[in-house]
Amino acid sequence: MDLTPTILARMHTPAGCAELVEWHWPTTLDFTRTEDSLMIEMSLPPLAAEASACLSELDPARRCHMGTLFARWPGIMVSGRSEGGHIRVVRCVFAPDRARALMAGHHAPSPTFLKSLLAIRNEGLRALMHLLRRELVNPVDRSEPAIAALTELIAIEFGRLIARPAQPLVTGRLAAWQFRRIRERIGRAGAVPSVAELAALCGISVRHLHRQFFALTGATVADYIENARIEQAKRLLYGHGDLIKGPIKMPIKAIAEACGFAHANSFARAFRRSTGLTPMAFRQRGQDAPPPLTTH
Repeated sequence: MDLTPTILARMHTPAGCAELVEWHWPTTLDFTRTEDSLMIEMSLPPLAAEASACLSELDPARRCHMGTLFARWPGIMVSGRSEGGHIRVVRCVFAPDRARALMAGHHAPSPTFLKSLLAIRNEGLRALMHLLRRELVNPVDRSEPAIAALTELIAIEFGRLIARPAQPLVTGRLAAWQFRRIRERIGRAGAVPSVAELAALCGISVRHLHRQFFALTGATVADYIENARIEQAKRLLYGHGDLIKGPIKMPIKAIAEACGFAHANSFARAFRRSTGLTPMAFRQRGQDAPPPLTTH
């Protein structure tokens, strides 16, 4: 299977290359990769997949969870398995000189250190990656200086991360079948499920759901639900999805109700918070991401 992603947006900066990419994998995928470049990546719920991995040459017998925020060390072979589906990732590929500076002092990284990078728990980095994604897809007033500043901040924060002792790997997280049930329930049109309902579907307490869900996705349950509903709203705004019959587009108020928002105003606020646009402006633009950029 071809692992080459579709590039939705790309911009080169002094610190590295910022990209938004996606894959469409029809089935569960086994992969083995050795990266040439140092990069940090974040998969974007709900367009993310459950994955596990091992260090093929250093520690092939022990598999670990791959989080939604991760980095793979250049020259280190990683083998893994990922669920199929539509997967979208924002990533920062560090420039060669910056990568060498970041990797200085890590000439023989340990398996513990390398595995810790496959499930990074750093809210500062996560917030910066979200801001990078938002700027890359900004169709109105995207700022090249802002993207350059964000990639520089990501490089600084990543350098701080790898200068610290390796983080322990997360062990308590949702099983694949539990995550699948949650996604199926969230994907149904109508009222938004409560956290208690989702916990009952998984057979665990609300407290455990919050903790294990965050360990798996890097997002809170509430944020994940809102992101999923916004993605559903995008499809409906363009006249796609199971609720659309023929070329007629649903009114925005009806879309808000179908996506589980109690009021059109709360839908508009959530949509703008996620995309930077009102639902009407998004519909009028006719696309959810700008053409790929190759600015050097």
